[in-house]
Amino acid sequence: MVIQETADNESLRLELQETIVTVRHWFSLLIQATGFIVAADAVLISYGFAQSLAVILLLASLLPMSVFFIYLIIVGSMIGPLVGLVLRIERKLQIGDDSLGETVVRTILRLTGADFGNNEDCHDENAHESGLGSLKWRWLWTPIPLMLYTATAVQLVLFILALTVSHYRFM
Repeated sequence: MVIQETADNESLRLELQETIVTVRHWFSLLIQATGFIVAADAVLISYGFAQSLAVILLLASLLPMSVFFIYLIIVGSMIGPLVGLVLRIERKLQIGDDSLGETVVRTILRLTGADFGNNEDCHDENAHESGLGSLKWRWLWTPIPLMLYTATAVQLVLFILALTVSHYRFM
């Protein structure tokens, strides 16, 4: 019986490690995609001003929203379920005070302005589901999406000013 329990714990530890590596991979992918899109945005804005073409500025204003959609897919669809898996594995392994999953959940909830209460709530499945489930649309108003909305709005204003005030050609 002890040998089976040890093997199960070792299997859970390996699964926890692989889940953490997967979360790290998705965050790396998000950072790489964001870096590429930001560089492309800077090139398009520079080219639009250099050639006095307003349509290039309009195209550049769409790129922050593409970062937002990538953020939506990766953080909303990929990272969330993986963090839930990390919490379940940590609960089975009885990891208490230094829980990585709990830290990630608290960080996400803090960004949305929600309060998760005491430490025991993070390990309660019902509290976890109700806490994260109530944030369905609330996380769209966290700092990262707000920065992307602002970047899009500023670039659209640049496009409008280029057309009206500076009389840039549209094509």
